[in-house]
Order: sequence, then C-alpha cells, then structure tokens
Amino acid sequence: MDYCFTSRDKVRQFGAAVDGIDLDCLRYVTRQRALKDGTPFFLGADMRPLEPHCSFFLELAKTLKARSLQDYAYDFMDFSDFLGSLDPPSDVLSATEDDLLAYREHCTEHRDEPMSPATWKRRRVTIQNFYDWAVDEAKLLARRPYYRRPSGRDVLSWGATAALDVRHLTYKQWRFLNSVGLRGLLPDGAADPSFRSAHTLRDSAAGSLAITTGLRLREFRALLDIEVGPPRRDGTAKDVELQAIAKFGLPRTVEIQDATVREIDWYRRTERAATVRKASKTLWRLRNEFFIVDDVDTRQMKLRGVEHGRRRTWSVKAMDAQLRARTMVEGEHGLEPMALFVGRHGRMLTSQRWQQIFLDAHARTLRIIAEHDLKLEMPQRIRIHDLRHTFAVYMLELLTELLRQQDAQEYARSGRVPAYAADHQARNPFLTVMRLLGHRRPESTMRYLTYKRNSNLLVAHAIREWNDQDSTYAELASRHGGRGNA
Repeated sequence: MDYCFTSRDKVRQFGAAVDGIDLDCLRYVTRQRALKDGTPFFLGADMRPLEPHCSFFLELAKTLKARSLQDYAYDFMDFSDFLGSLDPPSDVLSATEDDLLAYREHCTEHRDEPMSPATWKRRRVTIQNFYDWAVDEAKLLARRPYYRRPSGRDVLSWGATAALDVRHLTYKQWRFLNSVGLRGLLPDGAADPSFRSAHTLRDSAAGSLAITTGLRLREFRALLDIEVGPPRRDGTAKDVELQAIAKFGLPRTVEIQDATVREIDWYRRTERAATVRKASKTLWRLRNEFFIVDDVDTRQMKLRGVEHGRRRTWSVKAMDAQLRARTMVEGEHGLEPMALFVGRHGRMLTSQRWQQIFLDAHARTLRIIAEHDLKLEMPQRIRIHDLRHTFAVYMLELLTELLRQQDAQEYARSGRVPAYAADHQARNPFLTVMRLLGHRRPESTMRYLTYKRNSNLLVAHAIREWNDQDSTYAELASRHGGRGNA
C-alpha cells in the first residue's frame, strides 16, 4: 500500500503538467470543494485508490485537522498491515473479533517495545471510529466485528490510563534550569566558554513565558511578535487573545506580566533582530510560499496582505500555527517573519525543536550539578509541559489561600462568610485556574486539585520560596482572585 498527504504548497512548488493530460494541477487543487490539505490518500498494488481507506479519511477530513489526520492515518495503516500479515490474510472489512484481539495483543505485549495504555487508547479510538463509520454511515458492514458491552467495554479495551503526572519546579530548580540550562551560565553567574548557542535569550524568554502564563508549547511557539508587543509605560500586564492556536480552538485571554514582557523585549531587540536580518534575503527568495503582510492593524489585531496571488485579511487570533509560520512582512533588508520566536533560518521553530532545546538544557543542568558537586536536586526528567504544571499548581494554591483570607476578613467584619452561589462561582479558585489554563472539562483541572491535596505541605513551602524571590504568581493571583475579577 502506498500513501500520500495532500499538500497545495507541494503542488505549487513541484506540480507540473503530465504529458498527454490537459490538467492545470494548481487550479485543480485550489478549486472549490478540493481535498482539504493534509487529507491522506491511499493507493493499492494496482495504483488505484484503495477502499475503504480513502472514503473513511475523506469523512474524517471534514472535522479533523491535518496533524490529527496524519496520526489517524499511521494508526490505521498499521492496523491494516497487521491484518494483511495474518495467515490466512484478512482486511479491515472481513476482520473478526479474534483478529482484533490478536492485534491488541501484538501491540501491547509482543512488539519489541509494547505500547503503553495511553498510546493504545488512541489506536483503539481509530479502530472504533472506522467501524462506527463502516456500519452507521457507509453501510459497508451490517454490524461491528466485535461485541460492545453496555458499559462500553469491548475486545479492544485494555489497560488503565494513568492519572496526570503532575510535576512542578521549585523556584531554585527553575532559576537553575533557566540560567544554567537555557542561558549557558555557570553556577556563579559567569559565562561558560564551552556553551554553544546563539539563542540563549530566546530560550530563556520562552521558558519564562510558559511558566508565568501556563501556555502550552503549541501556543507559545506560534505567537506573533505583535501579539506581545513592547512593554507598557505603566508596567501593566499584556493581554493576549488566543483562539486558533489554543487546544480545541477554545478562546481565552492570557495575561503576560510586565517582567516577562520586558524579558521578551530584550530578546526582540537583540537576538531576534540579528537573526531576522541574516535570514531576510533567504526568505525573500522563497516569497511565493508566504503570506506577505502589507497592512498591520494593531488596534483590531488584523493582518492584510497577499497569499499566493490572492488578497487576504485575517484576524490574528483566527490564524492557525501553519499560517502564522508562513506570515512575513517586508522589511528594510528583505522579508521578516512575524513569529515571535524564530530559529536561525528566520522561521518559526517546530515543537520537536523546542523539546530538544529543553532536553539539552536539562541534561546540562545535571552535568553541571555533578561537576560542581552542588546540593541542588533536579528532577530526573523535565518536560516543557512541567512549566504549565508549575503555573497551575502554584496558582491554585495562591488563589485558595487568597480566598481563605478574604473569607476570614469578611467573617471578622460581619460575622458571616459569603453564601451566595454566584459569589462562590466568581471567586472559586478551581474555576479561575480552569479558565486560565483553557481547560474544556473540569476533570482536567481536578487533577491539579487532587495533586495539591496530596502534596499540600510541599507545595506550600515552594509557594513561599517563589514569593520570597519573585512576586509573579502572587501578583497574578491578586488580580484574578478578587470578588469581582473572576
């Protein structure tokens, strides 16, 4: 089985007319009702469309984004290939319950690296979605090849997904990771001549942004420079509206505090400016691939420009990560990216590159601690998402403490505490953190609440440590924990 993913950009770059066929490839893939970018397309041994694979993914493409379609496609191809390897061979429409059980055991027990319950859960969803479609919509099967109990369990059910592994950093751990791991300094604050990186300010600013706002990697990596902007004269926080780059597209407002904005501005004026200037000529040669902006409306946060010869107007919050990565503006020396965090080629960094940056930074901290025989204990593993966990745990603790203080003051003044449902909802720390994190379901935030209860003394000590050194969380909690500010 051969496969490909539709890409209009690839057609623009490499598309050419086939001898003997009168077909304008670019016009064909950009016409109305053309295949959505990222849609998987499968070919059989006879080089003809392979069914029911193509039809199933055409249906999925109506609601899923390109990245999700890619994940589903690889999962489904693995399932299809396994069925074809059985003796006798089977396929997705003739598979039996025993075939599905064999595939589950193959994935979770017999592979060189068996799947975890969380990974298998996604694979199970792929298979279930296919058979739901084949029975209910396409009418290719009269019934599913497996029995589903009223409880929802079936032959594909296996393992229990572990609860969220909440891991936060103390103030000392974060400062060491930031200064030594990301900035390349030595424990005494001196520069390390052996450290090789031209983007220390970028990496440090991105880490500070994540740990003080709770932004996900997919969110902060795709920010545009104009969304953060320069520091305000009065030192107030900067609000950024998220939508398309947020998980599930859930809109929310993120508050970036003045200290973080100033750190980002220092990176913008130094490293970013130098990187953008070096890459401008190279980007100009690739201008046909980009959305070139010629009108920036910072009041309404709209961008107007030309993309592939077509005049477009975009609201910044409605721009997805792929469009943001291709958004450029013409500067003095050529094209300049509008992305906030850029790599040495002037392009937005990928998620994989950011993960590698933090892996390298963590490895460096462990090495420096061992070389200098320091007493600081660093976690054996640090993920970028741990910065979001740090924000969530500390904000929940601070907001809870703030609510206790407010209730104690109210009781001392009037002899009672607020009992109205609306008042509790407006000041509820749980609901406030849920909103700040952009969670869709309460149970996602509940994991942090459970963690806080299980490690309350540890978190309380870490909170005091943060507040003694840095008022970041305390300032944010005071603005969001007031009676009228939920």
